[in-house]
Amino acid sequence: MSTLSEIRGGLGRVWDSVAEGSRHLMTRASGAITRFRPTRQEEEGGWGVLAADVYEDDDKIVVSLEAPGMEQDDFDVTIDLDVLVVRGEKRYQNQRREGGYRIAECAYGAFERAIPLPETVDASRARAKYRKGVLRIELPKAGSGRRRISIAG
Repeated sequence: MSTLSEIRGGLGRVWDSVAEGSRHLMTRASGAITRFRPTRQEEEGGWGVLAADVYEDDDKIVVSLEAPGMEQDDFDVTIDLDVLVVRGEKRYQNQRREGGYRIAECAYGAFERAIPLPETVDASRARAKYRKGVLRIELPKAGSGRRRISIAG
């Protein structure tokens, strides 16, 4: 086998590895990648990551969503069937008129994030707190509505 063939084979394996890693990353992160639609002040929309943790114990489901730079009144949180929907708007803190950005990674504008819930919850008892850039939502489970019925003889 020639050196050129070995290099081609190696590059092919590297490319396959990169493609597989990219697919894996997109599968894992697809729910967190959120489109920010621009509002009147912003010129462009963008994509950003609203990272979330979903934790479950016997009594409740807890969703923690990272959303720094916002106020608690910037959020609209609803439950639609078994999906938690968090909407909001992240506004520019400071608009600069001089110079330009070298790196612009922060997303601004209106956003919506839908998080499928693993079980039915009691929306009437849900509670939310926003502290230090993290929105924490506690959703008590709604009981299964199912119970075993014994049959008398």
